[in-house]
Amino acid sequence: MSRARALAAAVLATAVVVCGLAAPASYAGKKSAAEDLRVQRVTVAWNGTAKKKAFSQTAVVPGIGTLTLVCRPNATLVRLRAHDRSAETQMWMAKYETKNDRAVVAVKTARIYRYATAADDGRGGTGQTAAEGLNQRGRIENYSSGHINGVISQRPGRHRPAAGAARKPVTSFDLSWWWTGFEHPMAWRACRIDAVVRTRLDTRVGVSWHGLADAGSGTSQTTPVPGIGELRLRCEPEPADPDGPDGDRSISIAATSPDAWAYVETVQAEGLVEHQVDDLSVGVDPETGLLGPFPLPRNGMMRLFLTAGGVERRYIVSSYHVVNNAKRPELNLCEVSAAEF
Repeated sequence: MSRARALAAAVLATAVVVCGLAAPASYAGKKSAAEDLRVQRVTVAWNGTAKKKAFSQTAVVPGIGTLTLVCRPNATLVRLRAHDRSAETQMWMAKYETKNDRAVVAVKTARIYRYATAADDGRGGTGQTAAEGLNQRGRIENYSSGHINGVISQRPGRHRPAAGAARKPVTSFDLSWWWTGFEHPMAWRACRIDAVVRTRLDTRVGVSWHGLADAGSGTSQTTPVPGIGELRLRCEPEPADPDGPDGDRSISIAATSPDAWAYVETVQAEGLVEHQVDDLSVGVDPETGLLGPFPLPRNGMMRLFLTAGGVERRYIVSSYHVVNNAKRPELNLCEVSAAEF
């Protein structure tokens, strides 16, 4: 069993789940005080015997909206609210829990948007909020635990050019939940949800374009990673010439040290953790000086643990791209965002 799968099984077996697949113990999330990293810790915790119970708590998602944790006897969820519905806001989640005594994971995407077409009267698309439920059944189960790794990002509305638009900050969140006694009287019930919400305001990592015409405005981004090197994102469309080189859709790190190392997880679709999570550990390619490149999933998420010379960095990535629609080139797109976590 791989390290990621063994760690996932162990974490999901506990009553109170630690946020995210457990990383190697050395990854302590070290941050320099000089960096513009905003960290919010939000907790909902109550038991049925308490006279006053707070069933929800809210964190700010800088530049985008709010994220609310809800644990009520009849509703358990995480809810995103966007201030601007004319933009498209995405909340990507890798959701880990136990179903039928098996460790499972599902990649979920909650979106908020308004269609941007001439015929739209403002009632198209979604509402101002989107949510992901934590319960598995309509009537909330008696006991549940699990965790979510998430990325929140925003770009211009659907079908609007995105490559040249100013990027909003990308926010990551790690969330764990646990409740018990929900099939019993209130005095027997208890619930706890913990979330850590992180946003870098000085660096906004991502590549977005809508339609092949927009792709010409930008299909790559290079971002300095202090102490590690450069993080390189590429999300290119397929070439018009079938005999031309394939488009590159990958993430790589130009390392400053030949001893740099990367541990990478890729999660797609839904199913058993052992089937849906691919992981690998690699060092620097001595020919290219790169960690990677690692292919971006067409519809999924990645986590990168990077280390070099005692410096450690962690990134979570959401990735969605359509690059092979030859008949409707305007429907090809790429939406990739990355955030520290």
